[in-house]
Amino acid sequence: MTDARTSTVSTAPAADVAAAPAEAAARPDHRAGQRQRILAAALACFARDGFHGASMQKICTEAGMSPGALYRYFPSKESIIAAIAEGERAERLAFFDAVAKAPSVITALTDCTRAMLEDGCLATARLGPEIMAEAIRNQDLRAAMEPHEAESRQQLRAALEKAVAQGEIDPALDLDMVVVMLQIIGDGVILHHHLHPEWNIAARLSSFATLVRRMLAPEAPQARPAGEA
Repeated sequence: MTDARTSTVSTAPAADVAAAPAEAAARPDHRAGQRQRILAAALACFARDGFHGASMQKICTEAGMSPGALYRYFPSKESIIAAIAEGERAERLAFFDAVAKAPSVITALTDCTRAMLEDGCLATARLGPEIMAEAIRNQDLRAAMEPHEAESRQQLRAALEKAVAQGEIDPALDLDMVVVMLQIIGDGVILHHHLHPEWNIAARLSSFATLVRRMLAPEAPQARPAGEA
């Protein structure tokens, strides 16, 4: 006879034992789903109220969760923006990879800029003016975004190095300065796309490409005076 006091046989139902590993495996998916739910709610709030006006409480309401639940995933709005930017990293790198492989780097940069102006573009591009305005006075947001900005600048410089090698850009130019100036121009394009939609900036980008190409083109060799050997 088996002594119940010393028996080591589990009395848990077999179905519960089988379900435990499945539940454990589902937890990461649940957590990822909750993160995406919060990020989608934050984007809706940022678009509607601006970064400064979108409080964490508003994001909680939009996401349909308590503050305690939200703060387990993100301690601040800055961390939410950083997560959005990190989530877009693969797309940004794909943009720059396409630029580096294109026959004309400047044409490819223009095409990428045009894509940034489309409704379905990267969220950080749509929120660009909001993020920049807030980062001027918010050091935490600035610090959260800087690694992504730095990576984009490195990728752009690599593309410009290719353009120099294929004779599209003057090798005498300081590429670090060119990167900064192109970033300034690109940010201005996105800003005025939001500020002046009636300008239809996307339709003007071919002219933009012409101007950039002229600014960066190698100097043409000077013709020798007639009769000079």
